[in-house]
Parts: sequence; structure tokens; C-alpha cells
Amino acid sequence: MKPRYLITDLDETLVDLKIDWDRLREKVRKEMGWWDRPLKPLGVSILRAAEGYEDIRRAFEIVEKGEAAAAMRAKPKNKLFLTLNLLRSLGVKMGVVTMQSMRPAVLALCRLKILWFFEVVVTREFSFSRKEQLYMALRAMNANPEETVFLGDLPSDMEAGSEIGCRTILIGDKADWSPRISSFSQILGVWMDPPKIKI
Repeated sequence: MKPRYLITDLDETLVDLKIDWDRLREKVRKEMGWWDRPLKPLGVSILRAAEGYEDIRRAFEIVEKGEAAAAMRAKPKNKLFLTLNLLRSLGVKMGVVTMQSMRPAVLALCRLKILWFFEVVVTREFSFSRKEQLYMALRAMNANPEETVFLGDLPSDMEAGSEIGCRTILIGDKADWSPRISSFSQILGVWMDPPKIKI
């Protein structure tokens, strides 16, 4: 049976926003005076390093500014639009989970002209746990994990998706995991096996 739902991570999965995360970490370290902090993963590390709400707010303002600048550089891509359109035509309902904040995430999806494809967007404002984010997206779409494909790019994505029972696929080579694809458009192979349409 073909899955009915797709949940995808945003940056470096659905699209590469080319955020220089190392440079952003350095900026946070410099402006916050957190020189001895590795800040990996960034969001959770900020919560650990902060000494109160004001620190959290300031640090995430720096991060959000960098995310928004990257979102403003996003340009529509025909292949991405066609892939999402084909998935929609096959009856697949889709959602996004991301560790970015809501404003830059929605800005990026709007700039790419693809926001309307997604039933739900779950960001770090909701949770810093990928597992919790996936549960939230599943609930919002009224989806079962067994009927859902989760596409991510990190070992933590692989662990979270497989733990809750989603069919988990990674994009790129950041983790040794099978199945793995090299571009978002290859996700069509899950629903069109072998793909009947090349884009």
C-alpha cells in the first residue's frame, strides 16, 4: 500500500537555503559572549547556555535574522514545484517540520511559491524535539505513522522517524542509512515505482 502522507524537513532536505550555520554560531558566540560553547545543535544549545529568558530571546533573534536573510534569497524552482504538484495530484498530503523559526520558514516557502502545498508547518516555537515535531505534524494531518513517509537529512531525523514508525528516508550523505536519495524529486519513487514521469 502506498503511503498517504509526506512530512519533510525544510533546509537541506526540501530545499538548500545555503545558511552558513558555522558563521551563525560564531555570531551568536560573539554577541552573547558564549566563547566556550560549541552550540551544536544550535537551538537546544542556546537553551542550555542561556541564563534566563532575555538571553534566550536575544540569541534567537540573532539566529532568526540569519534564517530570514537566507529565506529572502530563496528562488522558485520548477523541479521542486513540479514534484510537489505531482505528489498533490497523487493524493499525498504534506507537512513540514523544521528547527527554524516560523517567520523565516514561512517566508522561504512563500518565496519558493510552495507554501500552499503543505497542510502544516511545525517549527522550533512548537518544540526542539524532532520526535515531538513529527507527532504534532501527524496529529495536524490526522495521519498514522505507518501511512507516512518522513524525509530528513540528519542522523537525528533517522532516529526520530524510525522510532515513531514512519517510513524514514534520508537525503544526502550525512548519515549511513537506507533508503537514501540525492534530491527531493527522487521521493516520487515512493509513489511511482518505477517513476513514470521524469522531471
